[in-house]
Amino acid sequence: MPNLKDIAELSGVSIATVSHVLNGTKRVRPETEQRVRAVVERLGYAPNLVARRLAGGRAQLLGVVVSDIRNPFFPEITAAFQDRAVLHDMDSLVIHTNYESHRTLVAVRRLIGLQVPGVAILTSQIEQSIIEFLRDNAVCAVYLDLGRVESRISNLAIDYEQGIAEAFAHLRELGHRRIGLIGGPPALHSARRRKAAFVAQAAGHNDFETKIVDADFTVQGGYFACAKLIAGWTPTAIVAANDLMAIGAMHCSWDRGLRVPEDLSVVGFDDITFAEYTQPSLTTVHVPRSRIGALAFESLLTMLSDPEHAGAQIAVTTTLIVRSSTAYPNPSR
Repeated sequence: MPNLKDIAELSGVSIATVSHVLNGTKRVRPETEQRVRAVVERLGYAPNLVARRLAGGRAQLLGVVVSDIRNPFFPEITAAFQDRAVLHDMDSLVIHTNYESHRTLVAVRRLIGLQVPGVAILTSQIEQSIIEFLRDNAVCAVYLDLGRVESRISNLAIDYEQGIAEAFAHLRELGHRRIGLIGGPPALHSARRRKAAFVAQAAGHNDFETKIVDADFTVQGGYFACAKLIAGWTPTAIVAANDLMAIGAMHCSWDRGLRVPEDLSVVGFDDITFAEYTQPSLTTVHVPRSRIGALAFESLLTMLSDPEHAGAQIAVTTTLIVRSSTAYPNPSR
């Protein structure tokens, strides 16, 4: 079905101009308005009924809550969410929590105060009290890896296990048998799942030697975790639970005189934009962040359009992207 972007492109104007013409929110030159309305009629465009129903006052606003907007994992998600919102003549407010549960509660209360009908809670940790608070206020919510679905609740489930399995299989096929893991914060459910997947993969092979050091999903954390891994031990490969820590591990390796990948192979997780441009380029597990943002918006829109507000479980697949940071192990190590 045609949307505001289609109308804007055919009319030669911005999406904002199309919105103003359709909603009467700002004066537009008569010839521009006539051109836009001609395209609307030609395409048979019908305004989104959900957006129209919500368009009274601030109810057209949706909320997006993320763990850390400074982490390159999240901007692509929020951008995709906002792009979809604009196409449906809606707006979004993004709030980041810095991985702190009390800030998540403050963010949710603020959004409810703005009378938002739906919220995407795309954080790594969510407390039951926040889920109940949103439900009691009749706010639809889509969560990331919550693990439950019910009325007004949808769940985006990232397949971390598949990503770790592919990374492990890749390193095994290259011949690596001493593999370290830089895990994320143990308090985060997503980090625990990645660690459990790594442990499960290693347990299936008796000829493996592994070591795990937890960190905090930052470049600095990856640097110091790598230093701990290689102190008194000689891994030939390291898997990091996210790309930022993998980049930190690569820097630590350089400072310790270890070449990547000649002396130490490194695998990340997320495939952030920077992963392709590290030196060497980072082998990593791709998580489709734009798809997550789009799915989060569409899930909210679906619940808002359904009188029963039925939620859904939505699977998000991962894929290993092999680049230059992995190679056969150095026989001398």
